[in-house]
Order: sequence, then C-alpha cells, then structure tokens
Amino acid sequence: MAHPKHAEVRARFRGCCGYCGVSEEDAGGELCVDHYTPLTAGGDDGDENLIYSCFRCNQFKSDFQPTDADRARGYHVLHPLHDDCVLHIRLNESTGSLEPLTDTGRFHIVLLHLNRPALVAYRLRRRHEELLSARQELLDDEVRELRAIISAQETYIARLKELFAGQGPVE
Repeated sequence: MAHPKHAEVRARFRGCCGYCGVSEEDAGGELCVDHYTPLTAGGDDGDENLIYSCFRCNQFKSDFQPTDADRARGYHVLHPLHDDCVLHIRLNESTGSLEPLTDTGRFHIVLLHLNRPALVAYRLRRRHEELLSARQELLDDEVRELRAIISAQETYIARLKELFAGQGPVE
C-alpha cells in the first residue's frame, strides 16, 4: 500500500529517487516513500523526513540510523534536501561512477551501493544522451547559419542578375 503522502513526496522529488537520481521512467514505474529517519528510530511522517526512493536504495538504506560514533566519523546518509551532496560526492563522467570527496560521501556511496552496475550504466547512458543532445543543438545552429549564408548568397546573385539584366553577355 502506498504511503498516504506518496503523491506529495513524488511531486517534491519530481519523480526521481532522492538518493540515486533514477527516474520513474527509467525504473519502469512509481518509486516508494522512504523515511530518512526510520520510524523504528523515532522518525515521523513529516515532510522533511520523507524521501522519494527507488526500491533498491530503500532496500540498501533499510532502517539504518547512525549512532553517535558513526556521526563522529561522518557515517550518515546524505539527506537530499538538506546536505550539499557535491561537497561529498562527484560524478566521474567518463566512468559513470560516483567518487567520494569525504568520508561521509564514501559511506553514503557504499551503504546505498550507488556504484552498482545498473546505476553506472544509467549514468553513462544519461551522459551519452546529454552529449548527443548538445551535438544536435550545435548541428542545428550550423544548419541555421548555413541557410542564412545561402539565403544571403541567393539575394546577392538575384541583385547581380537585376543589375546586369538586358546588358548581354559580359566578356
């Protein structure tokens, strides 16, 4: 059964997993609602505690709640709405893998298995699509420029024909 706030959480995360970024379209259906702080650890159904999550991230995170010792070492799951993930993780665009920048980033990647083969392939496919789209835009711009040049040349030729009309062949 879906969480009572499923539609609201889904809209907040624009249909994408708050942890790995996979979309409903790529997952083949709606995702689920995860409690960032598990109910078993005192979490609630407040908006700040509800994360739209794919099944795998939800499964890997499970009921994890860091202890004080974990927090002291930076071992906690990054909150997609509160933590600045780029301070902890970066995407290696050539390999599709996430690389940790901090111990927290490393822990987050490992706990959620964010470099699992399907996610790496997903990121590489998305990057490939972005590059193809950018290339298509450049080609479209080039076609527009070439059409403008052809149009200008046609106008120039038409004017030359008007200027030399009736003067016979030029020798």
